Amino acid sequence: MGLLWYHHLSQQNISHSDIPNVNKNKKVTLLASNKNSLSNHELETATYQFITYQQAQEKTYPLTYSQAVDVESADVIILCLKSFNIATAIKKIAKNINPHCIIILAHNGMGTFTDVESLLPRQQIILAMLTTHGCLRNAPLAITHTGLGQTDIGLLSGKLSVSQQTQLTNLLNHALPQVSFHQDIVTKQWVKLAINCVINPITAINNIENGEVNDEKFSAQINALLTEISEVSQTENITLAFTDLKAMVHKVALATAKNCSSMRSDVLTGRSTEVDYINGYIHRLGKKNNVATPENTRLWQQVLNLNVSSRG
Repeated sequence: MGLLWYHHLSQQNISHSDIPNVNKNKKVTLLASNKNSLSNHELETATYQFITYQQAQEKTYPLTYSQAVDVESADVIILCLKSFNIATAIKKIAKNINPHCIIILAHNGMGTFTDVESLLPRQQIILAMLTTHGCLRNAPLAITHTGLGQTDIGLLSGKLSVSQQTQLTNLLNHALPQVSFHQDIVTKQWVKLAINCVINPITAINNIENGEVNDEKFSAQINALLTEISEVSQTENITLAFTDLKAMVHKVALATAKNCSSMRSDVLTGRSTEVDYINGYIHRLGKKNNVATPENTRLWQQVLNLNVSSRG
């Protein structure tokens, strides 16, 4: 997802855009975890492969990696990472981030914000990004844009004026539409969390595509998961209606019927999943607020065991 945003942001012609108040001299760079292991030649000649949505032809584009000076001068940093890598990434660059930089967190699940907030100055502007765009990683630095979607952003901490909100939204929307700014992004995070708590573990545990979650045999399990999530959300002053959540899960499973969920993909390839920040997050909040979450807890443990067995 990070490379998808890098591609669209770097390809848009900022110098000829009609976006007001954007610094035309700013460049788009990719903050990569493996940059330090690359030689100067590799850094200078780096490329990536991209297949546009509904196109068969792969094209190669030049890639510019972020240097410390780029982080220091950045107006916006978008962190598209697994939830368990977010805090580590922030720690590595925190000393270089300027206090006026906007940090955007794009990941599945919830629970990372507390760690991130403690690593940055109190006034730092931190936003959440939720997206339904589909993106497939074919190889390192090679992706396919598999599905068009929408992106929601909203403030988690710090302050943005209305004009700043509009400017940021326009910038992102110009690159990869549709992007909307929301005053209550936390509720939207909870809705996405609820959907992920159902589709991700069920597809991973049963090794099925997303659409099969709508099979009647999973109905009782889905009801139990969503009931627990609705009850836990109330303790956090978030109101999630059970019937609305169930309809949303059905709709998303239907719309992505042939997709392989990210959690199932991680299990199949032996990678760590984000289940600690999905069903595990519900388990921890339930324990904290004295709400029983037996079904979410059970699926959390089952997926953790899948991780262990896939690596064994």
